[in-house]
Amino acid sequence: MKVHVKQSLKTDVTSALKLCTDQKRQEAVYAKLPGSNVRIKREGKAPNARLRVSRTMPANPPAAIKRLVPATNEVSHTEAWRADGNGHVADIAVEIKGVPVKITGTKALRPEKGGCSVEWTFDVTSGLPLVGSVIASFAGAELEKNLADEYKVLKTMA
Repeated sequence: MKVHVKQSLKTDVTSALKLCTDQKRQEAVYAKLPGSNVRIKREGKAPNARLRVSRTMPANPPAAIKRLVPATNEVSHTEAWRADGNGHVADIAVEIKGVPVKITGTKALRPEKGGCSVEWTFDVTSGLPLVGSVIASFAGAELEKNLADEYKVLKTMA
């Protein structure tokens, strides 16, 4: 499953990068998002910062995959940021402990009139026979909800 979301922020790319990579700002962002037990570790300096974020997230999987996807999940992801032209891009890898799904993608910040855009692009796959597509679809839909939540918070803080 492909997930693609593009939104606009009323701030410049440099300020958006700080919001997306600064330890204290990320802690403030994740404090406003669903989930608990949030842990954020930042390494390096912008534009080449690397973040590792982990948290406990609730899930409500459909009956067909309830045995494979628990109601509460340990979710972690890495963001490896780099400069890219006149913007910045992060390569992202998401891991959901114990759930047979692979989520990889990017988050890009690009200048645009009146501010900048934030664009997420992900591939969500599961190699399990029969139910793999259901798991990937569920994980993709959850990812879209999480990105919408993140955008709402970024918009208020930008």
